[in-house]
Amino acid sequence: MERKVFSNSIWMMAEKVISILGLIFITSYVAKYVGPHVFGQIAFATSLFQITQVISQLGSDVIIFKRISKNVTSGIRLIYATTVLRFLIYLLSSIPVLLFTYYKGGEDSLFYLVACFLACLFSALDVYSIYYDATLQSKKNTMINVIGLIVSLILRWGIAIFLLDPRFLCIPIICSSLIPYLIRKFYFRNKLKIKIKRRKHRVIYTKYLFKTGVTFVVSTISVAIYIRLSMLCLGYMEGASTVGIYSVAATLATSWGFICQSFIKSTLPSIFSEKNIESAIVKSSALSMWVICISLPIILGIFIFGEWFINSFYGENYKNAFIPMMILSFSTIVSALGTICARFIAKLSGYLFLSKKMLVVAIVSLIMNVAMIKFYGIIGASIATITTELVSLTILNYFFQNGIVARIHKKMLINNIFLLRNK
Repeated sequence: MERKVFSNSIWMMAEKVISILGLIFITSYVAKYVGPHVFGQIAFATSLFQITQVISQLGSDVIIFKRISKNVTSGIRLIYATTVLRFLIYLLSSIPVLLFTYYKGGEDSLFYLVACFLACLFSALDVYSIYYDATLQSKKNTMINVIGLIVSLILRWGIAIFLLDPRFLCIPIICSSLIPYLIRKFYFRNKLKIKIKRRKHRVIYTKYLFKTGVTFVVSTISVAIYIRLSMLCLGYMEGASTVGIYSVAATLATSWGFICQSFIKSTLPSIFSEKNIESAIVKSSALSMWVICISLPIILGIFIFGEWFINSFYGENYKNAFIPMMILSFSTIVSALGTICARFIAKLSGYLFLSKKMLVVAIVSLIMNVAMIKFYGIIGASIATITTELVSLTILNYFFQNGIVARIHKKMLINNIFLLRNK
């Protein structure tokens, strides 16, 4: 692994380390203070508006990332051209959700709905972070994100320690995305002087994104829905308290996934820029092997210390989160491997395939969640999640270009067998 790629991964991981420290010492304290019901309301509202956030992006994250990897100037112009489009689409898709959820949930959840609506709005507009990830400058992203994270965590801690009304949590919810967005926007526009000089060029870039994004949007929306379907189905079928417990399980189970994702994101530019398909397959299979090797020891640690951690930091009310957490930890590995495959397919311009595939995945996820939650409750939700991830990673991906994704997995397995025999 190149030194620059490794350094970029370390900076991406540094931000997540601080997030985990906040999760251990502050978020858990807040969750214990407000209880599963309020914590579940916040988690449910966040899940809803994260979906509308993805809708507003029109799949542009991958498109911009790929464009910057090949042509930085063109990628920056594409960033500028998409901001207004993101804002309008977010408003159009979020306002109906806001009104409907308020109608169903009442005034009790209104504050958290509005806070999550604003927080996800700023996240949707923050396209500048893509540039720094694509150009291996995650150090800047990390430093900016850490500022917003620390401010948010301090506010959360203050609300819990002084026993303030839980509705004050709306302030740190908004600040967590508003502060990084404002800093990044100011820094980006002052350091990079590339502009779109003519309105005609802005229209061209917008049309390009819309044309390409519409092909990709079904995929991204389907992903956004299916990875949150367990939370949403639990909310409608079991109630906010169950969502709160499941949210803790999902948060802990995925909290370490940043380690894998950091290596994946840092390696992606070299895979995207690789012109030889066989070399790209080799790199993708090697990256998949790295993900598995990194993940297994972590899951062992979760199995040994997970139950103690939940009881010590979250309290007795969240004890039922342990088994779902273990199941979802394995789902985190599968999800990371799925990210590699999805980006490989995107490299080969398989946006239409991804759109069709992820629509099928969302349908499978819905059927699995409704059935499993009905019979097994919160554990059924976690089983539905990992089953959906496995189907998405293997069976459905193997239909792309005569099983080229299967070649990645086959090469990974063959290399493992070879290494074991040599030992």
